[in-house]
Amino acid sequence: MHAVDHLTISKILSMKKTYIQKFREVLRIFDRELFLQNNASCCNGISLAQCHTLLEIEKNNEISVSDLARNLSLDKSTVSRTVDGLVNINMVDRVIPKENRRLALINLTGSGQEICSTINYTNDSYIREVLNDFTNEERDEFMSLFTKLCSNMEAYRTQKKEPPH
Repeated sequence: MHAVDHLTISKILSMKKTYIQKFREVLRIFDRELFLQNNASCCNGISLAQCHTLLEIEKNNEISVSDLARNLSLDKSTVSRTVDGLVNINMVDRVIPKENRRLALINLTGSGQEICSTINYTNDSYIREVLNDFTNEERDEFMSLFTKLCSNMEAYRTQKKEPPH
């Protein structure tokens, strides 16, 4: 194990157990609330996985299944099945470029764009409302810290570290 790993583990172990328990409790509440909001905003006959896939396609127009899988941190077969379901309900199209017939690029259809607009409007309104009593400085600090937390979580996952004992 490297010195950095020992330092990281020491920092984690030095946090008070009650703090970590409270943090995990708050994360569970956040997760539940986000789940309920996501279900409410994605209730247009699509699953949460399809919702996330549509929004990622919207963000990256003409994206391959491989790139989509990488962006969503899922395996290609899972994303491919999700895309198949979206094709079947006319939310996305597969486009085969003339210059590379082996590649399929995924685009939103008009129906997919409409669903994304609804999802974005609903979620933007929700976030605006729940952050309404934050000051501008609090929102900026929260965004900075939340971004840092998400980056740390992604780094931890991609480095496939063993949890400290």
